[in-house]
Amino acid sequence: MSRYILPRGFLVNGTHCGIKRFNKDLGIIYSAAPCKAAGMFTKNKIKAAPLLVAKEILAKGEPIHAVIVNSGNANCCAGRVGTGDAKKMIMGVTANLDLKFNNVLVSSTGVIGKRLPVDLIVAAIPKLVKRLSERAVMSFAKAILTTDKKRKVETTRFLIGSHEVIITGVCKGSGMIHPNMATMLCFIMTDANIDKDALKLALRRVTDDTFNNIAIDNDMSTNDTVFILANGRAGNEPIKKGTKEFDLFVKHLHGIALELCREVIRDGEGATKLIHVRVKGAKTEKDAKKVARMIADSLLVKTSVHGGDPNWGRVAASVGSSMADGIRYGKIEIYLDRVCMFKNGKFTNPAANRVATIYKRGTVDILVNLNAGTKSAFMFTCDLSKRYVEINAHYMT
Repeated sequence: MSRYILPRGFLVNGTHCGIKRFNKDLGIIYSAAPCKAAGMFTKNKIKAAPLLVAKEILAKGEPIHAVIVNSGNANCCAGRVGTGDAKKMIMGVTANLDLKFNNVLVSSTGVIGKRLPVDLIVAAIPKLVKRLSERAVMSFAKAILTTDKKRKVETTRFLIGSHEVIITGVCKGSGMIHPNMATMLCFIMTDANIDKDALKLALRRVTDDTFNNIAIDNDMSTNDTVFILANGRAGNEPIKKGTKEFDLFVKHLHGIALELCREVIRDGEGATKLIHVRVKGAKTEKDAKKVARMIADSLLVKTSVHGGDPNWGRVAASVGSSMADGIRYGKIEIYLDRVCMFKNGKFTNPAANRVATIYKRGTVDILVNLNAGTKSAFMFTCDLSKRYVEINAHYMT
């Protein structure tokens, strides 16, 4: 039995409907019990049709029972028909699960600019619904992938009072990963009983500190979405903002999101190494984030990591180009895989045997201490390889 389990009351499934030639491309999440729901979305000014439809449904505040999602086609920039096609996906679900339109969310991922073959999707929904199962989490995870090499699923269990609560997250993402939002598609299910306002706040806090701290290729998607659904089946007293139960829920939700972030970066298109960029000693949190993001976004840093070249000068240049306040040349310290390379305004000239270990492992650590304050930030990113170019040079062909 898989260690990945669904929270009580949730069923899922994935199937092949024909968007892709062979692989699964259509997935569904269902809870007979009504769910409180919240979502976070890309800040890209060009947004896909299903994202806009889902936002409208969430704004109405009605209970959510299902999410329908396809891969292989983003349903974005395909003209006015895109919105109608997203709604047809929802209506296909309502017809087969006896739900109302505003009880279903929709999402898509894949190639931008092509008309969604919605008739194939609608035709496959009866089969998709018929085989809903609490054991089909990996089937659903497979159905939402695009260029991903691996399925990304995480589960945690913990107690709220005497009641066990389960949170399970399923994520896809390998390219077009950049903050605001850098989540690609992520679906989080929980059986916790939690107030809607508390659920929204929990997702916002966790997103800001996890999914918005990862970058692969500096390209922000048009479809990035995180949904969280809570059906209350755990039976605990309602979790409210400002309570110890809320803090505990956020802690475990954060843990799930952070692990999914790591999986996304490790599975980045062409990636061979995960890079953990940490900045501390900043004057403000905003400054810390500026510096961390500039380093994580640097193509020169990413390629030097790929080549195993401990070029600390590229990190120093990124720190300076961030334009963050409080940067003083003589105070900055730069560490590559815990080896101090720059301090007191000059190269530290560490021993050759220590330098030889830098950037050689699968997980790389870059630490910058600005020595200007007490604030810190981090980013996850990955190296940039020839394989990334190969994948994206022929994505549509």
